[in-house]
Amino acid sequence: MKRVLVKFISIYAEKMGKEKVLELEDSATVEDLVNILSSELEKAGIHVKPVVFVNYRFASEKQLLKDGDEVLVMPPFAGG
Repeated sequence: MKRVLVKFISIYAEKMGKEKVLELEDSATVEDLVNILSSELEKAGIHVKPVVFVNYRFASEKQLLKDGDEVLVMPPFAGG
């Protein structure tokens, strides 16, 4: 098992709190983390898939998470 610190940004922080520590399987990916959080996010009224950064770098869904990673979860953004 590994532990990651999940920090929520913007509307996610308002609905979910600023941060939480999650224990995940050793093989867990960013996609697995998003799937775990999805039901909690939906219960909080958030139905938009988040953008995820791991250790302050944009993360792909298939990226393997490591013990001690810091994960930022935020709403999608658009430029203009």
